[in-house]
Amino acid sequence: MRRTAAAILAATCAFTTISCAGDDARPAVAVGADSSTESVLLAEIYSQALARTGTETTVVTGLTAPLVDLDAGRISVLAARNGALLDRWHPSSPARTPGEVAAAVNAALPQGLSVTDAADGTDLRPRDALPDPDYTIRAQNVLALYRTGIFNRQQLKKLNYVAGELTTEELVESIRRVDSGTRPADVARSWLDAHSL
Repeated sequence: MRRTAAAILAATCAFTTISCAGDDARPAVAVGADSSTESVLLAEIYSQALARTGTETTVVTGLTAPLVDLDAGRISVLAARNGALLDRWHPSSPARTPGEVAAAVNAALPQGLSVTDAADGTDLRPRDALPDPDYTIRAQNVLALYRTGIFNRQQLKKLNYVAGELTTEELVESIRRVDSGTRPADVARSWLDAHSL
């Protein structure tokens, strides 16, 4: 009986994301995404960026309510557009420019959630809109939303490096590659390598 119980315990440890090696073991950081190419690709980028700090990560895709999953702790990280978050949490906010939207999102964050730096190089406002230098349409920049307190300084620095390097053009081209059949994980790895992240 004891031998059977030990075998079950060993199998459980082998097939979960939690190591049984010691008290410091932690579950893998789950980076979530909905089913859109943009969301899945960004989840891979943030997941692999964290993995390069030695963090164990996993990507969970196809979520129908990822913000709910993040709030419930089923995932720990979610790539998003800051303007869309502000539309959800404070739709009457007058914030329009990247700096204003970043500040307003930080002020509107639900308890227990934090955000990385926004990628100011990702201007994801509707691409068919006329030039809008005065931001009559609210800024839409990529950032990572995460559960407060789960990352150390090195991990946060790596996530913020992504914000400093990502551009609209690169994101659009990366999405095109995924839509053409390249695996999101491979596209993310190539992008991270190209930027020495």
